[in-house]
Amino acid sequence: MILSFRGADIECIQKSQILNRQKLKNSELKLIAAKQKMSELALNIRMKEELIKELVKTGNDAQSVSKQYSLKVTQLEHEAEQAKMDLAETQKQLQELENKELRDIAEKARLQKEFRKKMDTAKLKVQVCDLQRKQQDSKKLASLSTQNEKRVTELEQNVSHMKNQQAQLQKRLQEESEKKKSLEAEIQQGQLQIKELQQKTEQQEKILKLKDEEIAAFKRKNSSENSSVFFLALIKKLEEKKKWLDEELEKVLHQRQELKNLEEDLKRREAIISKKEVLTQEKSHLEIKKLRSSQALNKDSLRLSTRLSMLNQELCDKNMQLQSSSTDEQERIMGEIQALQKERDQLLNRRNSVDEKLKNGRVLSPEEEHVLFQLEEGIETLEAAIAYKNESIQNHQDSIRASSQILTQSEANVMGKLVSLSATELRAILLKYFNKVVGLRETERKLQLQAEEMGMRVTEKENIVRELESALEHLMLQCDRRLTLQQKEHEQKMQLILLHCKGILCLGLADRKVGGLNPRGGVRSRCSVPAPANLAGPLTSGKVNSVSVCGSGSPEQQCHAGHVTRKCLRTALAPGL
Repeated sequence: MILSFRGADIECIQKSQILNRQKLKNSELKLIAAKQKMSELALNIRMKEELIKELVKTGNDAQSVSKQYSLKVTQLEHEAEQAKMDLAETQKQLQELENKELRDIAEKARLQKEFRKKMDTAKLKVQVCDLQRKQQDSKKLASLSTQNEKRVTELEQNVSHMKNQQAQLQKRLQEESEKKKSLEAEIQQGQLQIKELQQKTEQQEKILKLKDEEIAAFKRKNSSENSSVFFLALIKKLEEKKKWLDEELEKVLHQRQELKNLEEDLKRREAIISKKEVLTQEKSHLEIKKLRSSQALNKDSLRLSTRLSMLNQELCDKNMQLQSSSTDEQERIMGEIQALQKERDQLLNRRNSVDEKLKNGRVLSPEEEHVLFQLEEGIETLEAAIAYKNESIQNHQDSIRASSQILTQSEANVMGKLVSLSATELRAILLKYFNKVVGLRETERKLQLQAEEMGMRVTEKENIVRELESALEHLMLQCDRRLTLQQKEHEQKMQLILLHCKGILCLGLADRKVGGLNPRGGVRSRCSVPAPANLAGPLTSGKVNSVSVCGSGSPEQQCHAGHVTRKCLRTALAPGL
């Protein structure tokens, strides 16, 4: 007996060890996944913070370029107005020259050529100053800064969310680490207990082996053969006793099943009663509302009847006035009578509608009437269910009382019969029931093995789901990093383009100031603004370097420089808008 208890203890501890090792393995996998996600989140947060810095820098550059571009647009507006005035003046001078008779034809031709050249220059200036397009570009630059601010806000919220995730992961890491330490300590303690129990079991087995040898020797010495007839009679008698005990066991099991059914019926009845109380409260609420609505309709009907009687009295008075009035007054009185009749008809319709509702009992809305009908049906159904449960409970209680009385009587009989049995009969009965218990244990072990197998399958499925979730999170974070990197590269290219545009605008503004001192464009800047060499698109270094000055030189060069500036701005604005 002691050995069986210790064997059961060892088996229980071994099962606990297997379970703890599985938990430890799962904890280690969770720790690895959490650490990996922590590192990936830290990398994503750092990249997003760098992207925020780039967006802020791009927004500042866009604001600066927008201000310079607005200044350039203002200057171009003034130049356009001046060019229009020069064009009108030149056209006027050319007209006067054509009307004037000059003897020197060569001089006249030279003056005409000079005036036409001035007109062409003024027209080119007006063409360069495409103010509407430049104003749109300026607005786009301003909107680019606003969009960057919104994106910065969204990214900051995203970073805050990721930091919260990081904090939660850190907390989970600490919990899993503590859990892992606890499991390792339990596993070590279990191993020590198994070793101690195995040592004690070995010692007990040695002692029992010696005792068994002594008992076997004693039995061999004192054993004698029993009569076969006596043995068969004993077996038959034991079978009858066993059958009787089985019947008693069935009675006990039946009583326990009745008690279990009674408890379930009581719980179900309580649930039905609670549901009925809820429905009754809702029904009472609707009935109170129906009563109040009925009272309100009665008041409305009484008020409408009073008003109708007053209108009828007024109509009688008006008819009497109509008979004794003049022609002018008759028209006025007829209008009043018609208005009173119209009001009376409306009140009659309203009163008839109210009376019909009161007569039919339809004082609630159709939806509320439908709900009230459903509540009444539900309450009736629940009352029928409660009655059925009460009957079932009563039957169970009667059955339990009857079986209790029978069991009380049979207990005394059982004890009496067991006492009357001999030691040999008792041993035989115990042996049969022992075999029955062994069979039940085997069935239990099979079911336990099936449960363990199902548990292993569930664990495998959980591991697969966890691995897939981890892979999905890894891919999402990786895609987020790629997108953040692309956005960062885009912002850096935007900064280079805006820097280049800023340089062109600065040179253009400076050269226009110089051009104001030297209208013929004799003074040219020797500076040139290099284009970003790593940008793909229409903005290449050869095209930009060919224009050394924006806004200076001939009108054709000014036109080309303005075209390059607009192309540069569109290249910067197109991806972001």
